[in-house]
Parts: sequence; C-alpha cells; structure tokens
Amino acid sequence: YDLSVTSDLGKLKIGKASYKLVVDNNDEFTFSSSAFTDSIWKTLYDYSRYERSIGLKIDNYINSHYYDLAEINRRELANNKNYNVRIYPEKNLAIFNNEKRWETMSKSILDELSLYLALSEDVQKNPDQDVFTYQVVDEKGINQVNFKFEGNEPITINNIKIESMKMTSPELKLSLNLSSSFNFLPVIINRVNKENHFYLTLREFKELP
Repeated sequence: YDLSVTSDLGKLKIGKASYKLVVDNNDEFTFSSSAFTDSIWKTLYDYSRYERSIGLKIDNYINSHYYDLAEINRRELANNKNYNVRIYPEKNLAIFNNEKRWETMSKSILDELSLYLALSEDVQKNPDQDVFTYQVVDEKGINQVNFKFEGNEPITINNIKIESMKMTSPELKLSLNLSSSFNFLPVIINRVNKENHFYLTLREFKELP
C-alpha cells in the first residue's frame, strides 16, 4: 500500500505499508502488517505501526487468539501504543499485557486486524446486509464496532478502474473500500488517527506460493 496523509499542503504520499496473511490447512491464520514513513518525510511525519493477529476460524467465525501492536509517532509520544492481548474463547477471557482481564461474551472476539478478515467473509456471505456488528478488543477493553455499507463506489487502483463497496465505522473513525477483484479485502483504508488523517491505497496484491 501507498501511505498518504492530509496536511496544509494537501494529500502527501509519505511512506508504505504491507499486509501479509498466512493460513494453514487447519484454518489457523497469522495476519500481520507494517507501515512506516520514508526517510525523506521523517522530519514532518516520523510514524510507524506494526501489528500481528493470530487466530482460528471456528464454525465459520473468525476468532482472534493473540494480537500485538506497536504504534509510534515521534511527534506525539503521548499517543504511542505498545501492547498485546491474549484471548481465550473457551474461558470467555481476554488478558491485556498479562495484567488486565476482561470477560468475553461473544463467540467471536476480533482485533483491529482480524476485523478485516471477518468483514471480508461476511460481505460475501450476506451481500444484502447493510450493517455488520463485531466485538473488537483493544487497549480500552472489548467494544462493539459497526460497519455500515454506504454504497458502491468506482475507484482507480494502479490506473485500473474497479467497482468497490464503501464501508464506514464511526467507532473506529475508519472507512474501507472492498473489491471482489481482491477477495473483498481493503483496497483503500481511510483512517483518522488523533490529529492525523491517513490513507492507504493498494499498490500490489499477490498470492504467496
């Protein structure tokens, strides 16, 4: 993905991001991502984000079992994040940084990364549904997150025009464009993060051997 940010100068391409999904024959998955600014922009936007989700698909539900996140903005140190969450579905329990414990009530608990996998599957299984609701864990606890279908939207990816589904989540301050051409995974990720407004636009998509 190309990483861009809005500023007084307009929309600036400042870095790159990558996502990698590995699934084995037992429906266990590891989904990881990294994003960082190019060195030329570090004086203005010194930002990096690394996250990983490990989980399992059980009874057609995506379940996250482990999630870790390191998000660093050297210009806003107070807003940096570095934590992990372990989820035990059989015990209805989530543990944050080996300290805080939260009770889980849903059969499927997600994190901000595995959420993309669940949404991808659900829009394919329920194409006429307008709102999708999930239980998502982060550093604040387990929260309900909704994604609303806002309509179809034509977009351009690598100079090719494609149709996409625009989904928005007010809780996450996030909008996604999903396309059947790319397994309904996000081709555009539009996120408001504190004072910054980040855009991720797909540049390359390939299946690993």
